[in-house]
Amino acid sequence: MMPMLFRSALGLAVALLAGCGGGSDAPAPTPAPTPPPASVERDVAPAATDAAITTDLETHFTINPSPASAARGRLFVFFPGTGATPANYRLIVRTAATRGLHSIGLNYPNSLAVASLCNGSADPDCHAKVRNETLLGQDTSQLVTVTPADSIVNRLTKLLAYLHARHPAEGWGQYLTNGQPDWTRIRVAGHSQGGGHAAFIAKQFAVDRAVYFSSPSDWRDGPNQPATWMGSPGATPAVRQYGFTHLRDPLVTITVALGNWQALGLAGFGVPVSVDGAAPPYAGSHQLTTDAAPNPAATTVSPLHGVPVVDAPTPRTASGAPLFEPVWIHLSFS
Repeated sequence: MMPMLFRSALGLAVALLAGCGGGSDAPAPTPAPTPPPASVERDVAPAATDAAITTDLETHFTINPSPASAARGRLFVFFPGTGATPANYRLIVRTAATRGLHSIGLNYPNSLAVASLCNGSADPDCHAKVRNETLLGQDTSQLVTVTPADSIVNRLTKLLAYLHARHPAEGWGQYLTNGQPDWTRIRVAGHSQGGGHAAFIAKQFAVDRAVYFSSPSDWRDGPNQPATWMGSPGATPAVRQYGFTHLRDPLVTITVALGNWQALGLAGFGVPVSVDGAAPPYAGSHQLTTDAAPNPAATTVSPLHGVPVVDAPTPRTASGAPLFEPVWIHLSFS
């Protein structure tokens, strides 16, 4: 009798425990969160994103934000100057990523300088026609030949789609809407010719911000005034546009830079202000200048033209950091 009674009592106890959730009120363990993707630098061949891209095949340079938890839902796109590639501007693209922006140095057809092509042209819209063909691939100028596939917009679109397809957790796809760049979430910037393209994009599309380093250079020599497109109505208000140049730039002189900035509306936010020995916000001016000497280690041609942003000639602090990093952050990433 005793063994049977014991087994009955034990069965009753097990049943009671089962009805009470196994005898424990502790919640089920929460799965460990998926760690955010680490920041990764990538050199991406344009033809890998679209086989129809056949010219200017030097690689794009991309970085997702670091740390990923600080991602701000904004994309920074930087355009190199004439004959340069994204490899010449890694410092500012890296700075963008550390400030929470997805960041791209975009390679595009830039072997010919827009200012040189239109120098002496009687067509008041020469500069705009060249830039439009480079941007969209439309046949608007006889001075350049850029197909729709090789255009800036297609290269950016295909690069974002490529990155999203291969690294969906990194968030590149958020900058495409209906298969086109969502310019409202994109900050464009560029050096020299690239800065002119950034300004031209800001005319066509309402971008989040536009920044011009040693640019734009589009100037009509005959009437001695900015190219006509510079003063035309644009989609991006002047409050979201900024410029930074060297006072002794021999290629885009201070006269040309300030004249073009005025045409774009930047003068509405104060007189030009030197960043030398100063700190942000530089009196709220959208027109910033420097007279700093180039990095003595630079061997580039016209180093003063590159001082504001090109990796080699831009000055460094004693620790090796870019001297103008606070300027870049204020203009592009604040």
